[in-house]
Amino acid sequence: MKVFLIILAVLLVINFIILSLSAELTIVFDNGWHTKIRVLFIEKDIELSKILSFILFPEKAAQSAKEERENEKADIFEDKSEEPPKDIAQQVPKEKVEENQSDADKKAKPQKKNYIQKIIDEDGVVGLLLLISNLFQTASSAVTILIKGLHIYSLYVKMIIGGGDAADIAEKYGSLCGFYYPVKGYILHSMKVDMYDDYIQPDFIAPRSEYEFQIIMSINVALLVKVLLKAGKVFLVNLIRNK
Repeated sequence: MKVFLIILAVLLVINFIILSLSAELTIVFDNGWHTKIRVLFIEKDIELSKILSFILFPEKAAQSAKEERENEKADIFEDKSEEPPKDIAQQVPKEKVEENQSDADKKAKPQKKNYIQKIIDEDGVVGLLLLISNLFQTASSAVTILIKGLHIYSLYVKMIIGGGDAADIAEKYGSLCGFYYPVKGYILHSMKVDMYDDYIQPDFIAPRSEYEFQIIMSINVALLVKVLLKAGKVFLVNLIRNK
């Protein structure tokens, strides 16, 4: 019994340590994006533009990554001379046999339908709309939990609206304030923010606009687990309800 309690205590301590691990993320914009992440004593620079491109346009990112790999392979084998096959006559029938076998396998094995096509076949457009609605609700709940759990150590925003045309500057400044201050209020009331500073002003003699942005925040493993559990719960409840 004592051994069991000791093992249980050790597992609880390990679990607590893992859930307490956090990553500190620093994002800076000053004539370009600079992003770095730190976990314990390990710090690494990351390319935020590639990550956003992969999230927003996954197919395009995958295609570009594939092209990069192909170009790397082409560069590696560019200087290597390729010897022609010694017996072409023997290889051609073999290739034909392989092609015929692959065609026969494709005909023998029916292609499996993907999840979305299966929903359309079974429930039609209504099923697809219910799935999209479920995904939106799941994402909304996950983002809400994530935003409330983020800890922002420092947030600084600087925007000077210039350009030389007074009317254009005034219009841009009004539109910016109409968007910025509601977002500022939401951040300050929904998140834990230690330090916050901003400077938003029009400059009627500046030749161009200037923008600076810096945020330092942390996210821990416990918050990610909470987000996943909440998202999974919402998705499963909606999925059962829509059946």
